[in-house]
Amino acid sequence: MLTNATMQQLEQAAADNYKQLACLEALSCGGEVQEKDGLMWTYSGPDRGASILFPALTEQNAPVILDTIMDYYRAHPPADGGCWSLSPAQPAHLAAYLLARGFQPGWLPYWMALDLEAINDQHTTPADLQITPDNDTNIQHLADLPYAASTNMISQAFRDRNPAKAQRFLATYQGAVAGQSAVFFSTGTLGVAGIYNVGVQPNARGKGIGKAVTLAACLHAKEQGYRYAILNATDMGRHIYTPLGFQWTGDGITWWLAGKRYLTHPPSRQQIALAEATGKGDTAALDHLANTLTPAALNTPLTNKMTLMELAVHCKQPATAEWLIAHGALYTAINAWDLGWQERCAALLAQNPQEVNRRYREGNITLLHMAIQRNDTALAKLALAANPDLTLRDSWHNSTPLGWAMFFERAAVAAMIKAQGGTQ
Repeated sequence: MLTNATMQQLEQAAADNYKQLACLEALSCGGEVQEKDGLMWTYSGPDRGASILFPALTEQNAPVILDTIMDYYRAHPPADGGCWSLSPAQPAHLAAYLLARGFQPGWLPYWMALDLEAINDQHTTPADLQITPDNDTNIQHLADLPYAASTNMISQAFRDRNPAKAQRFLATYQGAVAGQSAVFFSTGTLGVAGIYNVGVQPNARGKGIGKAVTLAACLHAKEQGYRYAILNATDMGRHIYTPLGFQWTGDGITWWLAGKRYLTHPPSRQQIALAEATGKGDTAALDHLANTLTPAALNTPLTNKMTLMELAVHCKQPATAEWLIAHGALYTAINAWDLGWQERCAALLAQNPQEVNRRYREGNITLLHMAIQRNDTALAKLALAANPDLTLRDSWHNSTPLGWAMFFERAAVAAMIKAQGGTQ
């Protein structure tokens, strides 16, 4: 197992821990683990997720290997699929290759590690809180408890097949299960204790239960002789782990194969080539394709529902964005803003009064909603100057821009919205 580690080794250990877990989970559920040129991917069945595990590819072999993986998943469709990577990605244009084949941008893992010899185990918890090691109790019926579903990692099937590899902890508060955590032990020179499935019932949050179940898993790992614990935190969860002694080791990247469009609307070879060139900033390749393209083709959503312009923005390719516009692609105010084209963004809002009320993606959020979420006061000011409809509500939370500003505690933007007559 790992000892006397550097931050870089701990980040690699986090990736290795998840890789070992994902492979064992797939096999425990009767699935498969595939490998090509050192890259592993899993399949755990049609009702469970699949994983492409930390590619370390080249610009030359990435397209071929990813085509092989997509052929496999079209023959063995999972419920959903994710590709996990450390940062920076290998190869540099991994995002372009994945997005071209139907993946969507995902969230950014926040890897953290704890030296168990320096753990802070002094924390206040409710007097009637009990935490016990429990690999057997069925908690699938607890719909509000995060990670209680049978399709999550360290499932019952996994625990039954690998009893020495993982331990789950259940927190009981006021006579009911209120929280859980689990620890998975990876082996080899990078062996560490991976903390997973930390979750607390909504009505029991804010009482230190999340910290307590995490601590229980960490102390168990220390008893088993492990030097380090690692985990992948969310924005909501970071504050739980820092007081225990966890430190940031690095960020990750994910992409997700959500929905079934990769099955119902698989990309053609030309669409893949076009998307790859856009994401890589390869205007020469775009020139080669130009005589086969129409403005309609340039504005047609890809398999992953992104437009080519959105792909160029996501991959930070202003040169290909300019090429697309010159050949008939449309762009939005947020596209212009994200490419650093503030003047074009303002001009677009001035030319088209309804642009400020454009709805974006599944959440039907507006430009002002986006500005609030990002805590981008300059963008919020620009949106408000365009006289937006302040009554528009998103479909995620059914909330107006002022509601978002209050939730995210954006006091300055909330005051500006109120000054223009906005309400919740």
